[in-house]
Amino acid sequence: MNAPFDTKNAVASALDHAAVRIFTFAACVAYFFALWNSGMPSIIAGSALFVLVLLCIGLIERRTLSARDRILRERAGGMIAISELIEMPTGRASAAVCALLCDTLDAERISDCAMRYGGETWLVRCAQCMQGSSVGEGDVLAAHRARIEAGLDKCVIVSTGGVSPAATRAGEWMEPPVRLIDGHQLARIAGRIHPATDAEMARHAKRQRSPFSWARIRALALSPVKLRRHLLCAFLLMVLYIVWPSLLVLISCLMSYALALLCARENRRRFDLS
Repeated sequence: MNAPFDTKNAVASALDHAAVRIFTFAACVAYFFALWNSGMPSIIAGSALFVLVLLCIGLIERRTLSARDRILRERAGGMIAISELIEMPTGRASAAVCALLCDTLDAERISDCAMRYGGETWLVRCAQCMQGSSVGEGDVLAAHRARIEAGLDKCVIVSTGGVSPAATRAGEWMEPPVRLIDGHQLARIAGRIHPATDAEMARHAKRQRSPFSWARIRALALSPVKLRRHLLCAFLLMVLYIVWPSLLVLISCLMSYALALLCARENRRRFDLS
């Protein structure tokens, strides 16, 4: 989606279009005037050429806008598919990915999570990773064991996030190798097959404008893993205050220490089973 300052306002767009058309008309008339050195015939021929150029420009713009709209819909469709796969149960996510691969590769689907492609049977597993996380070598080993248990020939793991180097090495080490598909490839495949509709793009844009709620921001800021970071930040700011006394540094140190206390209190309350 475009940022607020990526698009021009209506006045600037109208002035740009008018300037381009005036310059194009003047160039067409000047071309025929240079050939014939006559005023009225040059204006008539230049006007005809100007109309032809405008028609060509309009056709190019329509094709360009159509291509951009298709790319945008495919990108949004891929992102929507990734978010839906993350929230699905594991079995349903693997089945959805298997159906997606069958449509893309023109393969035969033999079960919910298995397909026949290239004369071989493939087990399809979906690794549901959050944004910024990656598939590990444990996921590769679990998929390899599931393939052996199912009695299939090969296995493919489709991740909604990234693929770690350890997982790539583990997949290459397996016999037969485990095929890995990361989230970027999955988004492109899903977007090409299921581009987003206008309603889906509107919901996606609304979700992008407000991706975090206050409860989620509080949970992220006061998560247990942030306790040591808050304490370390408070300690470093205290050392900086001793070396370079400043009211701003002292306030920042107290705020970090207060966040650490809130984080510890939230952690105790969250795990209190009494």
